[in-house]
Amino acid sequence: MLKKSLSLLCIFTLIFCFLSTATGAQKITWKLAGVHAVTTPETKGLNYFADLVKKESGGNFIIHVYPAGQLGKNAVALVENLMMGSIEMFGNVMDWNQHLVKDFAILAMPFLFKDLEAVKGFQKGSIYQDMKGRLIKERKVRIIADNWYRLPKVLVSKRPVRTLDDLQGMKMRMPSLKTYFETWKALGAKPTTIPWAEAFLALKKGVVDGMDSPLGSVYGMKFYQAASYIGMTNHLVAPFDLLTNEKKYQELPESHKKILLKAGKEAGDHYTKLVVDMFEKDKVKMEKAGVKFIEIDTGPFAREAMKVAERFEAEGMWKKGLFKQILESQ
Repeated sequence: MLKKSLSLLCIFTLIFCFLSTATGAQKITWKLAGVHAVTTPETKGLNYFADLVKKESGGNFIIHVYPAGQLGKNAVALVENLMMGSIEMFGNVMDWNQHLVKDFAILAMPFLFKDLEAVKGFQKGSIYQDMKGRLIKERKVRIIADNWYRLPKVLVSKRPVRTLDDLQGMKMRMPSLKTYFETWKALGAKPTTIPWAEAFLALKKGVVDGMDSPLGSVYGMKFYQAASYIGMTNHLVAPFDLLTNEKKYQELPESHKKILLKAGKEAGDHYTKLVVDMFEKDKVKMEKAGVKFIEIDTGPFAREAMKVAERFEAEGMWKKGLFKQILESQ
């Protein structure tokens, strides 16, 4: 009798395991890395995305979010970890994809896109679609969501900047992207490479006198506490995107792939609204703290930047003719 009961128990266990596997009910856990602080819209958006995935999968697909560079010292290291598969996902600004496919460097060219609508128009075109395809084919990395639209980048500084003359000799924090570094150097600043997570301390301790930052991150990263002038240069509008390791993605059940893509888009819409809503409240707080927002005639800045872009293209930083194509399409 005991043997018969044990046999029945084994059979039921096997049937349960088979049915769980067949219906895609096996539990999957992924790691999603980020570089932004916990309080920023970026990290809030990533957590919202992870919650959606968990809810839509009935708790069978869990994504743990690791913000503020917890899984890598900087974005370059996290991109490498993503390619190796030690992390399944990475959320960051799209221009960093140039470390995978060089044409993405065009998105890091200051003063190229006149506004967000110009970027959206670029995303709908064949050039951008080809860049996404090359990410998968050449680097085994897939963009699962690219509708996380940020507020433009601005200049955060300890002294007011209204003209190019005001910028001369200013020590500026820059990421390790040639487009950023060389452009601001050409504009007269003295750029120095400092990781994003260390930018606040660099400002506070006087290692640098200024930096560029997405407008929506100035409050959450506390930059305004160390530099009280915000110059509205609006020089970059590259979207935030969600990347996944292609091999890991293809190993998912089809149901989980659909959940991932749907959640990525829905979270992108949520993030885009969140950035605007949070900034409206944050701006009031910053102004009460003494922060000054400065409107700038960016024409002279853009003309100097265009010279740098032409040099970059001649050096092969992106494919020939791309800069002109984007300019003429706006």
